[in-house]
Amino acid sequence: MSREPGTSAEPAAVTPGQGAADGMKQWFEMKFYDDVSDIRPEKQGYYKHYVHHFVTSFFTEEKIAGKRILDFGCGPGFYSAILAQRGAEVVGIDKSAFLIEKANEHKARLGLSRVEFIQGDFLEVAPRLAAGSFDYAIAIDALVSFDYNSSTHKHQQVVAALCGISRVLKPEGRLMILENHPCFGLVTHEVESDAGECFCVRPAGYKIEYRSKHDPHHWFTLDEMTRGTSESGLAVVRIYEPDPSLALQEENASGFAFRMKYPGMIVYEICKLPQG
Repeated sequence: MSREPGTSAEPAAVTPGQGAADGMKQWFEMKFYDDVSDIRPEKQGYYKHYVHHFVTSFFTEEKIAGKRILDFGCGPGFYSAILAQRGAEVVGIDKSAFLIEKANEHKARLGLSRVEFIQGDFLEVAPRLAAGSFDYAIAIDALVSFDYNSSTHKHQQVVAALCGISRVLKPEGRLMILENHPCFGLVTHEVESDAGECFCVRPAGYKIEYRSKHDPHHWFTLDEMTRGTSESGLAVVRIYEPDPSLALQEENASGFAFRMKYPGMIVYEICKLPQG
């Protein structure tokens, strides 16, 4: 389930209940118009200029038509719908009943038949999915929800989720994990030293134990991500640090120049390791 870096909105992995439902509703209203038809131009344009730009550039119709894609933590189904419109068969899973309801409303409004939404905990749903049945899995700001509002990294939960994803991927399948960049995603500004050197300034908290006391978010360190994948029978094939869309340059030239130097997003392309 995607969310804007730096907000305190509840993620998909929260415990079910009225408080969680209210959090989902608040998150949804922050992120989307009532009909889920567009992404709002929010602060820093993370979804508009990074996530949306990468998804629509990477998952072209030529690449995914006829392919099966798992959308892990699909939220209100915005990206599931885009993938289905490009000819993919999509299964979106999210723990939030509220968001799955919105996803199905969006599906019906667009008249889509190539997407199915399932409400539930992925670890409980995964065993019901056929092994080796997906060409791609995509997780947009979803795995990190395990560490939301936590003082310790939930390594074993992450490994369990990755093992479940690995099981349902085809041998040549790919898992794409899209997240806010842990090193540069929260860079606030540059400071020039007396010697003329420029340093980027960002809040503390690369490691979870040093996260700001009032910040519920933790974006996995590179070590946490690679340990999790290697213990799940997976391997990182490539790490992307995408540039923002050129539309940001038109909207905010200085912001675009800044983000060309400090990537705001990271994408892990992950494959299954050979068996035996």
